[in-house]
Amino acid sequence: MSMASSLATRDTRVTEALAAWTAALRFEAIPADVVAHAKLCLIDALGCGLYGARQPWGVMAAETASAFGGRDATLFGSASRASAPDAALANGTAIHGFEVDDVHVTSSLHPGSVTIPAVLATAELRRASGAQLLTAVITGYEAGIRVGICAGLTHSTSGYHVTGTVGTLASSAAVAHVLALDARATLHALAIGATQAAGLYAARMGAMAKRFHAGRAAQSGVIAAYLAQRGFTGSDVAIEAPFGGFMSTLRGQFDPATIVDGLGERWETKQVGFKVYAACASAHTTVDALDALMKRGLTAERLARLRIGLSKKGFTNIGWPYTPTEVVSAQMSGYYTAAVKLLDGDAFVDQYRPERIADPAVLALIDRIEIYHDPALDAGGAEKRHTAQVSAQLVDGSEMNVRIEHRLGSAQRPLGADVIRAKFVRLAASALGAQAAHRILAFVDDIEGADDLSPLFSMLSAISNG
Repeated sequence: MSMASSLATRDTRVTEALAAWTAALRFEAIPADVVAHAKLCLIDALGCGLYGARQPWGVMAAETASAFGGRDATLFGSASRASAPDAALANGTAIHGFEVDDVHVTSSLHPGSVTIPAVLATAELRRASGAQLLTAVITGYEAGIRVGICAGLTHSTSGYHVTGTVGTLASSAAVAHVLALDARATLHALAIGATQAAGLYAARMGAMAKRFHAGRAAQSGVIAAYLAQRGFTGSDVAIEAPFGGFMSTLRGQFDPATIVDGLGERWETKQVGFKVYAACASAHTTVDALDALMKRGLTAERLARLRIGLSKKGFTNIGWPYTPTEVVSAQMSGYYTAAVKLLDGDAFVDQYRPERIADPAVLALIDRIEIYHDPALDAGGAEKRHTAQVSAQLVDGSEMNVRIEHRLGSAQRPLGADVIRAKFVRLAASALGAQAAHRILAFVDDIEGADDLSPLFSMLSAISNG
């Protein structure tokens, strides 16, 4: 039994136990396969961030961060700089800026967009090594994912955006580790992070604010850890308090003690998956299902009616009526995503261009699509919340059916490292060019041995390619 588990079993001081583990973790104690997966997460996040930084909301976030003053930290794809908290805000918004960032299914958390920008900003300021950076990233992933799993579906279906709420704890843990805070100060960092939790899921329906949730959570973690470093305090029971705690207030589903069960023995970082479509993860199984049906002959022209059954969580995420407003409204819509997949055969970044989201051909096809909540699919719980049951009725009267439980790119259907690296090059090259993208890949391949990260920060800025 781990130290964190035994402490939680004795007196359920969950915040204290999580802080003690966070402060004590060392790179040498992390299994090699966890380190390897974390490096893929880092590569993926950097590609997402470089692409997202070029989008209108990414530009706005970077300009705002730079305008606040400060030159401590790099902004993705920009010669401008910002303070560490504000760089975390801008870069987190960019990573979550086009719905292609990593995701952990049972926690509903996008850990890369909240953890990695906070770590990068503070690692640059503190001149951390590559091993220290990776350890901090993994610390944040483990802490945030476990809090997200505990919060469960009751939290995420209550109107909260998990990346905005749980993300503050992930980033606080990660930055506390970069700053080498002791267990007591780390506890306060977690508590200060927890009390900043925010993110209203209404933003999915056509607002840039959903992207901002990740950046704000990353920024909150930087602020929390630096406050704790100076002696600022938070509640000792911020996570588990029966009244006013994170779980009790934000409708957590499970006993908070589960957060530290097996901590340091069962690594949730390895369960983080990657996206191959630029849409809400809840829509990915629909894309996979349509891909299977299209290989069997389904086309938009042959389709009479498409019915897509989803779990409550999936339906809540993507089953609302589609109205073209902003790009995010298309990315969070199962209707748009299904239609564009049928028309284009893909659902990546090119399918979500602003000029495409009101395409008459897409809107006409949506009229033949029905998305509904199938209560039978709720039985799989959070682990199978993406399950899609798809039925296509054809104009000739025949019917095609398929059920997909796990999306391509999930831990259950993993992508090869070569696919993730190719995705990175495609996204990063749009901002920095292919040569710079390949140089970043080469650096991250051996990042655990790097004592100086300044070459990476130079490559991530516009400075590296003039």
